[in-house]
Amino acid sequence: PVRFPGKAQHKPLEMLKALIAFGGRDVGVERLAETLWPDALGDAAQQAFDTTLHRLRKLLGQEKAVQLREGQVSLDPRCCWVDIWALERLMSQAESSRSPELTEKALALYQGPFLGQETEQPWAIPLRERLRSRIIRLMGKQCRQWEEAKKWRKAAECYQRALEVDDLAEEFYQRLMLSYQRMGRRTEALAVYQRCRKILSSVFGIEPSPETEAIYKSLLQNQ
Repeated sequence: PVRFPGKAQHKPLEMLKALIAFGGRDVGVERLAETLWPDALGDAAQQAFDTTLHRLRKLLGQEKAVQLREGQVSLDPRCCWVDIWALERLMSQAESSRSPELTEKALALYQGPFLGQETEQPWAIPLRERLRSRIIRLMGKQCRQWEEAKKWRKAAECYQRALEVDDLAEEFYQRLMLSYQRMGRRTEALAVYQRCRKILSSVFGIEPSPETEAIYKSLLQNQ
């Protein structure tokens, strides 16, 4: 963790965040300067970049942590550990295997959207959405494996956790309802439908899909 005394050093931290958002390796100086100082021109942007890079290195306490070579900026993995890099390695391993343990490790490392709610900068969105999409696909794969093994309690727990990551994924509500139905837990399945209906209505102003309604009707018929 990056710790420092006194007031937060916003610009160096913003540089670090933007550097990670752009991949953390071989990021052009011009790209970072245009991102952090969009109104600065020429020498002013370069000077601001140089000053902020110096402050960032000092903040990290390791000069070599941020490398600058031929106009390209990189974080040195020998000097610093980046959670996103570790997460993407874990997700890649889990995607190529059927190991629930790797999926669990990835989910434990994924702590919600990239940078949380602390920034709405456009440069943060692509990485935020990529990580979110990958973790959702990974969760969906794991949940389906539990279904194929007819381990309905495990499947239900998996879908519940998936909805904690993305409560707008209607397919997860559908599969959770069916998992509860398989276990004979009709009341909980109906509660999932009501939750789905409420979320879709409040966020999108729409009703559940015909597929979700069909599952709901089948639950009502099996009273």
